[in-house]
Amino acid sequence: MATSSIENLLKRKKATKKLLCDRLSISASEPLLGVVLDKKLSDEDENLLNTILEGALHININVVVLTDSNFFENEEVKHVKYSRKNRHELLEAADMSLSFPFSDIQEMLLNGTVPISPKRREISDYNPNSESGNGFVYKENDYWCMFAALVRALETFKFPYDWNNIVKQGFSSVSV
Repeated sequence: MATSSIENLLKRKKATKKLLCDRLSISASEPLLGVVLDKKLSDEDENLLNTILEGALHININVVVLTDSNFFENEEVKHVKYSRKNRHELLEAADMSLSFPFSDIQEMLLNGTVPISPKRREISDYNPNSESGNGFVYKENDYWCMFAALVRALETFKFPYDWNNIVKQGFSSVSV
């Protein structure tokens, strides 16, 4: 039962990602970083996010930000207007997502989206040696630590077996 659930999730993710990427005119073969902003960021967090996204634009990753236009502006990344439907679609399509203190980690994990997150009880930092973990944890709230976690995630994404294992561990951690 659990195996068929995760297989169904992975199939839905692939189909939803293709649809979203086609609609936004971006490549579905590149990793997709989703950023869900359903609350206004502090000035410090907005500066951090802008710096991370500036770097992300140079490392072969698609970035889609879900937000009301008054929450966050950056013309170089794709934006999707906030709605519950668009939120679900982005989380189901995204390979990974930046997490903030207000982010719903369980929703990410249930949709097979790997969180890039500060230390939180729901997240176990991925360890490639033991093939364990359900996300990528950054230890300090600064852009170098966040960017390092993003790059680790991006490098791991290149290995489908490892990536699917992370998705499965995340899904299993909340669907039990």
